[in-house]
Amino acid sequence: MLRLPRLTLGQKIVNEDGTPTVAFQQYVQQFAAAIEGTVNGIQQALDAAGIALDAAAVAQAAAENATAAASDASDAAAGSSAATAANAREQALVNSYIDPDSVLSASPTIITVAPHTRMYADGTSASVEGGTVPATAADDTDYVTYTDSTRVGGAVTYVVSTTAPVQTGDIHVVGAVMIPTTGTVDGGEGPRRPGYVTPRSPLVAEP
Repeated sequence: MLRLPRLTLGQKIVNEDGTPTVAFQQYVQQFAAAIEGTVNGIQQALDAAGIALDAAAVAQAAAENATAAASDASDAAAGSSAATAANAREQALVNSYIDPDSVLSASPTIITVAPHTRMYADGTSASVEGGTVPATAADDTDYVTYTDSTRVGGAVTYVVSTTAPVQTGDIHVVGAVMIPTTGTVDGGEGPRRPGYVTPRSPLVAEP
């Protein structure tokens, strides 16, 4: 609060020779000091407020940087988690197999696929319906696959190729079968379950 000095009623401010009286000079000094003190106080308050505003700006910038860093870390963690999940999904298919492990039979023109269960390496499974698909040509080895992006099985579209397929992405390998010139043949073992060992023929004693 600004309080200025007051002149006393009837107090002389000049001497008879026209010079300021001592009392008036003191009044002027006190008046000036009061104004200077108030103005200086206002300036100091403004300076302090400026420092506070600067500190607040620095704190705000630091908070924004921290938020951005946390967001980057969250994105990186999400990306890593997604990559891990994608790899696990891929490996579940790569190491999957069918049960029973032989579901193909072939005539010279048609390959028949029996119903079976797809066993994924992550412990899940899907029942797959059987079906038929045209064979290529006699004496060809035909490979049968289907695509199942949802991995729920059911009715699938079987595809034939004479090139050995790779079980990856959404491609599910069923097996291979050699197309006969006449009659019908069974066979076409599909992807083997982990630990599968091909049975050995029994030893025959020499006579």
